[in-house]
Amino acid sequence: MLREGWTLFVAGLSTAFPWVLAAELLQELPFANPPGSILTTDLDLYGQPGYLIRAILFGALQALFYSVAVLKLAGRGAVWPAGLRATVSVLLGYFCYEVIVGIGLMFTFIFFIMGMFIVGPLGGLVLCILPLIPTAGASTALALFIFPAVLEGKWPFPALGESSRLAKRSWVKVSLVISVPALALLAAGVIADIPSIRHSLSTGLGMLSQAQESGVSLEQANGILAGMKAEPGSRYETWQLIGTVLGAFAWWYTLAVCYAQYRDLKAGEEA
Repeated sequence: MLREGWTLFVAGLSTAFPWVLAAELLQELPFANPPGSILTTDLDLYGQPGYLIRAILFGALQALFYSVAVLKLAGRGAVWPAGLRATVSVLLGYFCYEVIVGIGLMFTFIFFIMGMFIVGPLGGLVLCILPLIPTAGASTALALFIFPAVLEGKWPFPALGESSRLAKRSWVKVSLVISVPALALLAAGVIADIPSIRHSLSTGLGMLSQAQESGVSLEQANGILAGMKAEPGSRYETWQLIGTVLGAFAWWYTLAVCYAQYRDLKAGEEA
């Protein structure tokens, strides 16, 4: 599967990848919402009409570009009509996927902080495995949803359900295959988010040191966590743009590998 995915990755660099690159570069436009994670984005912003409208519009454009990339990857014709029809399903399906995985990662982070304060950094790493395992399972089950949404014309929840049904047919194999592009996405994400990660780590270690010396009250801990979210980061730093471009390559590799896996599962089912 990985060899076939790499073949699709190379073959589509001139046809499908430009649409993935365009989708990722959208977030670097001056009037786009700044990209961020649960540590760097104030979730209250989503209550502001302007922020929410921009998020939906740019999300829809990204969903359209990714739909076109999938259609070109699959060698389909008439990509624009099909891409437009799939945009809503891809956008809503990805939102559901992000919410499910995001909640799991949030609990993973909470468990790590709890373990770090109670036992130490090693204890935090061990404790965060508890929510990380079901999160990884959910990620595997839903990772193929874009292909039923785009290529089969399924709506968001049927597409997510089809992804889960296909993944269950060969759970271990799908998990191992998907873990490789997941590592590529992680590496690109780390590069793009270096300032936030550096700030969060220094703040967390400082909070741990203070707790060990004199203790930290709940109010102080909340204030420090709020400061971690509020840390401003430059949108146009060189490493962030590099991270965005690397992220586009990582997402294109992920699409290619996942499509190879999706096609294999569908072929096995038909056989």
